[in-house]
Amino acid sequence: MEKVRFDEKPRVMEAKIASAQWTSSWASTGSVDKPLPSAPKATGMLSCFAYVKATLRSLGLNVLVYALQHFLGNSLNETPKRAFHRDRLMALLRSMVHILPFIVAMGEIIINWRGHYVGANIDGLNYMQFAAKSHEMAMQSSLAVIVFCYVRHVLFNGDALPIGALLSGLQLTQISYLWSMELWGIALSKIPLKRRLGVMTMIIVAVLLASTVGPSSAILLMPNLSYWPAGSTHVWMNTTAAGLWPSSLDGSTIPSSCSQAPNVSNICPASEWHALSDYLSLANRILPAAFVGPFTVSPYSVQLTGQGSLRQLIIQHHIYDNISAPYDQGAAQATTQHGAVADALSATSSLWGIALENSDSPFFDQRDAVHSIVVDNFQPYTLASCGADVIEDETDDRPVAFPIPPGSSPDMLKDANVTLDTMLPMFAIEYAGLTRSEILKTQGPKTDYRIKWIELPETPFNGSSIGAVILQPTMNETQGILLCNVAAGWGSSSMNMSGSPAVIGTGLASSSIYDPKSTLPQANDYSKRIADSVITFELPLFPQRKINISSDWARYLNPQIPTMNMTVINALMSMKLVDHEDAISANIILAGLLANGLARTGFDSRLQGEIRTTFSPSVSASIPDGDYWFSGRGNMFTVDREASKDWVKLRVDSSVEGYGFGLEGFAPKLTAAVLLVYCALVMGHVSYSAISGVSSTSWDSITEMVALAVNSSPTIQLRNTCAGITQMSVFHLPIRILTRKDAGGEEDHLQLIFGSVDDLVAKRCRVQENHDYGTMNTGGYESDLAWSCRPRQANISKHA
Repeated sequence: MEKVRFDEKPRVMEAKIASAQWTSSWASTGSVDKPLPSAPKATGMLSCFAYVKATLRSLGLNVLVYALQHFLGNSLNETPKRAFHRDRLMALLRSMVHILPFIVAMGEIIINWRGHYVGANIDGLNYMQFAAKSHEMAMQSSLAVIVFCYVRHVLFNGDALPIGALLSGLQLTQISYLWSMELWGIALSKIPLKRRLGVMTMIIVAVLLASTVGPSSAILLMPNLSYWPAGSTHVWMNTTAAGLWPSSLDGSTIPSSCSQAPNVSNICPASEWHALSDYLSLANRILPAAFVGPFTVSPYSVQLTGQGSLRQLIIQHHIYDNISAPYDQGAAQATTQHGAVADALSATSSLWGIALENSDSPFFDQRDAVHSIVVDNFQPYTLASCGADVIEDETDDRPVAFPIPPGSSPDMLKDANVTLDTMLPMFAIEYAGLTRSEILKTQGPKTDYRIKWIELPETPFNGSSIGAVILQPTMNETQGILLCNVAAGWGSSSMNMSGSPAVIGTGLASSSIYDPKSTLPQANDYSKRIADSVITFELPLFPQRKINISSDWARYLNPQIPTMNMTVINALMSMKLVDHEDAISANIILAGLLANGLARTGFDSRLQGEIRTTFSPSVSASIPDGDYWFSGRGNMFTVDREASKDWVKLRVDSSVEGYGFGLEGFAPKLTAAVLLVYCALVMGHVSYSAISGVSSTSWDSITEMVALAVNSSPTIQLRNTCAGITQMSVFHLPIRILTRKDAGGEEDHLQLIFGSVDDLVAKRCRVQENHDYGTMNTGGYESDLAWSCRPRQANISKHA
């Protein structure tokens, strides 16, 4: 019995024999040197039906072609047909498969690139998923056409491709094709390197695109919920930058009435001091029982009321727990929005809401706008650090020493010459200009908390704004004191106001304040250890503008309260934190009072300019021109150029939350790039088709490829593959599509040729453009087939 072989690897001699047999067969029908018969001369332009049929076939509507032929009474039998055309109109019609997916992809890219607001609410978002899926399928079909075009381009030239590339266009949606034997067979084949790299690059790019264009389209097609630009304008305030954010304060501009608490107005530094009493009450849990729990903590902020806005006084303490000595772990920081700027932003916000009433803008359904001042805006940042000490008696002439606040320049440490005897050792700098006995002369009853402001010199107190000594209540000769170092500065911050209040004065301002992680790349270890805090000092880097404060201005932070017969300091210190020493309460009070007072500089300045208006028939009056405002084409306010040259100029940007298209974030940018690559590939393919005029729709389905294979002569190089392929060597096989003359037919025939073919033969037998191919050579094929099957049938009968 003949031994059965299980290997699929064709032998070299067998490949050469097969190639020689095919070459001999072709030579028997015509000499190699004899040119192929020329194609029949065209009798005129292709018929309109041919163009219609090509268009429908390129769109995958073959069933309509069949129906149209039946309707026209044409023969329904298969007739000879052209493998590929060279006709520009035909090529462009066959490129119509790209039109819809290309237009949709470019539309998605453009609308997201430009940004487009849709609305506060949107219906039918679920249907977008179906649209994205349909677009994905259309793009995958388009990519398959491009890959098949490239493969046919190589085959029509008579060049060889590995067998694994033949049906690559039908496997683009399978990501596993990237590690399949078909692709690796291409990589390891013996075809020229340039052709091999070209085929692999085309296939890999197409597979990756086919896998990603769907999600990319879905991301860009679905409107995302975000904030969208809703107009911007500059506003002017009738004050100078020095008047709004002064670098030094001497009290000369403060009205004398500010020394009495009942007469305190918004222009006074101590205005709304009672907000700090609210803070201390909340921190001490002096709350209704329903709001007190085991996890109640100190409040983040308390509210301040301006002339036209609401603001937040933000206070933080115990944020330095990770900072070791010599710094004060109990130091407190505070900040708040500048009152005059907040009022101007509130007024602008109200005018924006009025302008919305007379606008055709899509923002009409969105009232909850956010108005922001991001550039050239400053607000006060303060820091207070207090340490406890004592005065023995009236004869104590020792000088006092003030602690070094956290965030101060490390250069100050070299001047530290005293360690205060507090809860933790704390380095301090001695101040020789004041003795302890002089402190005892501070005005006020000994049973009250009293304060004495000290102007600290620049050297060695670099970074300090003012010093303070708080005398604690006592009935003894020994006097307990708190020595406090207070720093203050103007720090850049963005101010935001949410909503468009109908009544000016109801806008709540908030801030996006200093973040050391994003603004100080050279921050030292100190800032890194407190990087999660909301407010911080990093002198001299932040705040950017230090404020020097005189004792004359500081005394207005502690006015008399006649109704309570005490000062503000005494009233607040009497409400001190019950779970902490006096120094912690003093830190909070001093930082909060100073931040509140600094935010009232230039409080009497106002928004200036004439607003751009348009006539509204509905109210028969002129109202702000909303369409102009929302377009962002220019400023809504006009001011006199000469009068406003020194005024503070701020830019207000408005935005609304809603659904729209945009490229904010990494994912939309990445998906746009994916669709751009797809569009570039399509444009390249269409350009090639339009210039060369070459097009074809042959063998773009499995059925047609099977028909071509069945109509081709068998080859011994594919033996033992009828039940599957497991060896890589089969996928190395080069394959061509070449012409062969029918022995008894009237037309040239096309078939698959495996193995090596002489270059001259391949060139002479390549597929011709605009040439009809049809019947196949059956002479000898059926007998060969019968011969190959009879031994197997005999064996079956024998073993039955």
